[in-house]
Amino acid sequence: MDTRTVHPIYQRHFAKLHEKIQNKYDEMQKKLEKSRSIDALTTLNGDYDYKQKKYVSVCDLSEAVDDLCTSEIEKKDNHNVQTITFLEKPKEVTFQEVIIKEAFVAETDSLLSISDKFDSENEGDSSIDNNHSGGFFGNNDFKTSLESLNETKESDESSDPITPISKSIRSKIKLRLKKRHKEKELKEKCRQKEPRAKVEKYILSNTAKYNIIKTSKKIKIATVTIALIEVTGLDETLDEKARVLLFRFRLGSEKRKSKAVKSYTKLVKFQELFNFSLIEDEYILDITLWDREVLIGRSSLDLSQLDKEKTHKMNIHLEGELKNIQTMILLTISGTTMLNTIYNDNEDERKHTEYLLQKKYNWYRLCDEFSNVGFLQVIVYGAKGLSGHDCYCILKLNYHRVQTQTDYKTNEPSWMKIFSFTVTDITSILEVIIIDEKKCEEVGRIFKPLLKIQPGKRWYALKDSILKEKARGNNPRILLEMNVAWNLIKGAVRVINPKEPNYLETDEKLDRHVFSRNLTRAKAVTRWIIDTFKIYKTCFEWESTKLNVASLIVWLTFCFYAKMWMMPLLFLIPFFWYKPEGYTLIDWKSKLMDEITPENNVDTKNEKEDNKNTSLRQKINSLQEIIQSIQNILGKFASTGESIKNLFNFTVPFVSFLAIFFIVVVSFVMYLIPFNYICMIWAVNKFMKNIFRPNRIRNNEMMDLLSRVPDDETLMECEDLPLGHISDDNEN
Repeated sequence: MDTRTVHPIYQRHFAKLHEKIQNKYDEMQKKLEKSRSIDALTTLNGDYDYKQKKYVSVCDLSEAVDDLCTSEIEKKDNHNVQTITFLEKPKEVTFQEVIIKEAFVAETDSLLSISDKFDSENEGDSSIDNNHSGGFFGNNDFKTSLESLNETKESDESSDPITPISKSIRSKIKLRLKKRHKEKELKEKCRQKEPRAKVEKYILSNTAKYNIIKTSKKIKIATVTIALIEVTGLDETLDEKARVLLFRFRLGSEKRKSKAVKSYTKLVKFQELFNFSLIEDEYILDITLWDREVLIGRSSLDLSQLDKEKTHKMNIHLEGELKNIQTMILLTISGTTMLNTIYNDNEDERKHTEYLLQKKYNWYRLCDEFSNVGFLQVIVYGAKGLSGHDCYCILKLNYHRVQTQTDYKTNEPSWMKIFSFTVTDITSILEVIIIDEKKCEEVGRIFKPLLKIQPGKRWYALKDSILKEKARGNNPRILLEMNVAWNLIKGAVRVINPKEPNYLETDEKLDRHVFSRNLTRAKAVTRWIIDTFKIYKTCFEWESTKLNVASLIVWLTFCFYAKMWMMPLLFLIPFFWYKPEGYTLIDWKSKLMDEITPENNVDTKNEKEDNKNTSLRQKINSLQEIIQSIQNILGKFASTGESIKNLFNFTVPFVSFLAIFFIVVVSFVMYLIPFNYICMIWAVNKFMKNIFRPNRIRNNEMMDLLSRVPDDETLMECEDLPLGHISDDNEN
């Protein structure tokens, strides 16, 4: 027997609530019976028993009563005790797995507050049905779990009246802190779920925006170098307003613009260099020519049809208003990563091809074109000790220009590239330049003439940009292997033909360092010419008796046996004089120079020592002296040229007629006396002058005659000014 004691407070407060809920429940049952009876009409069979009693739900009280075999309900109003006894009928039991879910409990008002509300609503209803109080809803205080029933039982056993529990300030603060802590945890979970939600939204979305597949970063496969040289076929402008021309290039997403050039002529030179990154599936190069904001010509070029690692000289026709516009460019696709490397090259095959090329360019094989003089192969292994960390190497031969890929984040790059060039001029110079891509500056360079290339693998020290000193870095050097094969006859024929122009070479701007360097070079050439004339004079001045006698004998012998075909042989004298020491068995030149000018060698040594110890002030003074000497030389050169001009235009008629007379006399003498004898007489006269007249003043008859003719400055100074009006009184 299960016994429960209901507290009088519960019986009083929940009686009206029970009655109201029971009425609502009855109404809902009636509505459910009607709706289900209507829905069931469509599925009925022919033998359906309409009078059979049906239950609309498992919660129906009548069904619960039929399931019970016996039930005894004893009510004791005096003691307020309700006892319910259930005797269940044995029946088959089936087991099912029950999945327990976590229950969420929300805060509600207390039981007393709820009961008070119902009491206030039902003040007029005082009758309480005891049968309903002990029914299904009698002891249910809105909790369906076992825990709620246990709590109800404990509350029933207590005899003290229930009073509302007042929360302290500390407990309220704790509740608020817990609530905030839970909110923070929820926010963090939401933040962690956001990236995943975005990914799912991106993958599973069917909208047009999310259907766009975002491509990865574009990969550079090569470098396109465009050298813009010139444009031709323009119309000459007769107006004062000049054209302002510029080119625009576009390859994929990259754009470049040339400098603006003003011009009136048909040919306009640009001489600019542009670099583009070649991306896969972006091979169309757009070229446009603009005159200010007006489009003159346009052309497109497909780079996929051009060979890589080779410079293409192209004359491209531009379509536009003018029909004959053509631009000249040098285009190279180079800097590939997997093409022409050592890793995909067989050493045996490479040596075999080198052997075949050596045979191809033997001196007797002249079947090919004469422009194909030879073949050059360069293997760029790498470099060490560079001052840059993102470097690539450029190789130039005439107008051909190729480069390696960039090796990033190292000052010891390893390129391992193989380059091949067709040699058109064996006297060309190979330029090897290393560039830092990140800083866009030159790290080092070397120049190597093709005729001085030694086959094999070796290190080369890098120089600075002016090729005077060592490049910056830790002993910077580059490892190269160069092999060249060329035809002797083709090379000889090519040398006497015009040299290939350097299309990117421009005139140097005014620079103090360039000016001083060129001045030093000119000074050295002038000294060389002066020394040559000194040697020539010493042969006739009897400063050295042995030398003068030997030179006189040689000269007379040559003049006696000389023929016209022997005249070009005189140009062999400088070759014998300036030949290297390794080409002679006896060092006769140094002995002869010591006899001719023993003091000059000492002076040159002293000058070199003085140049090392010169101060800044002395350098400035020497520079002023050099500038002054240049000024005087230019004045003398201009004066001599003007005197020759005035001699021919009879500015001084006497001197002009005298020159004509001397020319006629010399031609008559050469007609009577053979040229050989005239040269012998002239040499004897030169030698004998110093013997018979040692104190004579050295002169040149032709220059003495020319010095009598005034130059333009002298003529301007000698001009008379016009007189003004003079009266008769003043004349007397």
